[in-house]
Amino acid sequence: MAPFLFARGNMDSKSIALSLRDVQSNIYKGQFEPALSSLASILSATPDHIEALYMKAVCLRYKGEHTDSFAVLQKIKVLEPEFGRAFQEEGHLYLAGSKKEQAISAFRLACNCNPALEASWRKLSELLSSNGAHEEAKQAKAQADRLTALPRELLAVSNFIHEGNLLKAEALCRRFLKANPHHIEAMRLLADLGARLGSLEEADFLLESALTFDPTNVQVRLDHIAVLRKRQNFEAALKQAKHLLGQDPENPVFLSHYAIECLQANLLDEALETFNHVLKKLPNDPATLTSKGHVLKTIGHHDDAVDSYRSAYASSSLYADAYHALANLKTYQFTDTELQSMLSAEDSRDLNYSSRIQFCFALGKAYEDRKDYEQSFTYYKRGNDLKLKQCRYSADQMDEEFAALAKSCSKELFERNYGTGHQASDPIFIVGLPRAGSTLLEQILASHSQVDGTLELPNIIALAHKLRAGYKID
Repeated sequence: MAPFLFARGNMDSKSIALSLRDVQSNIYKGQFEPALSSLASILSATPDHIEALYMKAVCLRYKGEHTDSFAVLQKIKVLEPEFGRAFQEEGHLYLAGSKKEQAISAFRLACNCNPALEASWRKLSELLSSNGAHEEAKQAKAQADRLTALPRELLAVSNFIHEGNLLKAEALCRRFLKANPHHIEAMRLLADLGARLGSLEEADFLLESALTFDPTNVQVRLDHIAVLRKRQNFEAALKQAKHLLGQDPENPVFLSHYAIECLQANLLDEALETFNHVLKKLPNDPATLTSKGHVLKTIGHHDDAVDSYRSAYASSSLYADAYHALANLKTYQFTDTELQSMLSAEDSRDLNYSSRIQFCFALGKAYEDRKDYEQSFTYYKRGNDLKLKQCRYSADQMDEEFAALAKSCSKELFERNYGTGHQASDPIFIVGLPRAGSTLLEQILASHSQVDGTLELPNIIALAHKLRAGYKID
């Protein structure tokens, strides 16, 4: 099929979608020149189109133009740092160049960014097995087999989720669940989408229902614990974690989740004892050592907390959580050796995106303590720039929302409603907005004996999502 040709700026989303479908067909047929020609037209109109760039990288790899393919993938990673298929494609390129270790690293990063990439898990399993890492290879193969067994629609949903296309994932998942109302994985994925979109009440309901149909499903119960924690229903989360632990009291994963929920419920002695029990089974587990440090910090054992955080990064040099936790102590000052270790880690291509952000902030703190403010600001800025791409925050959008609020909440509105309200002595909830001084106001008000300062409750956000989605609120 002849490639579509378009003038720059004259392609709408429908035209691009049609053209990409033809490009994909040409790639399957091995017709890379027509595919590249169509992609050139798309990228002329929309230079940063991720899917078009990805297909271009694939075509270039098949043509043997590996250097150019790497360059395209680098551009994708700048635009979308957690685009898993870019790392997967790098893995294929490294394999083509007989660079096995780099390929393993790339496929690991691909799976970290997008756990729904069956091809990456499969290749990772093969490579790890050839390296003698049979247990890890077995786990990777199990994940690949699990993905292969999923219905095609749900695999697509999972891919959409991990590539940030949440609305498309939600629409597809709802369609599938309507046709298959008791499908556990579909319920779990829709609950995941609900949690990501702020609809925690719906996510809670879906997971509770899924557990009714399949009470032995470990992943669903773990997801339910996470949602209950986000809803700040710590008692219910602890109950679920205790139920899970009762199924296998010596399982390190179940023990860890139980300890975390004990920490959330302020059962600090129980949390510390449980983390120590996990460390007897997994002596150098960095996540457990870091969590233990959090408990020790909370109960005021500062030096012991520092030792635990240090043990965590000693067991894994790229474990950014431990360095970030040390920086969050505020009073801790990094040694020269720790500074060099962080610089080396932040420069590593094996580092995942979230960890790179944490290292940047920790480095900013380290240089700030040394009064090297230029370097400190460089790393703080780098960390913020990376975080901005991850969280999609828009100052312009926030300005528009504040302007709309100011317009709606006019002097006339308050004058019109003066004297209204109710004389009942029921609790009064004061609701704030991000960056509006609400945290400071809460601290001032909460100093009064009859005022209780809560955490950042999700209820109002959940109600807003329901209104936006057109749901009826009881």
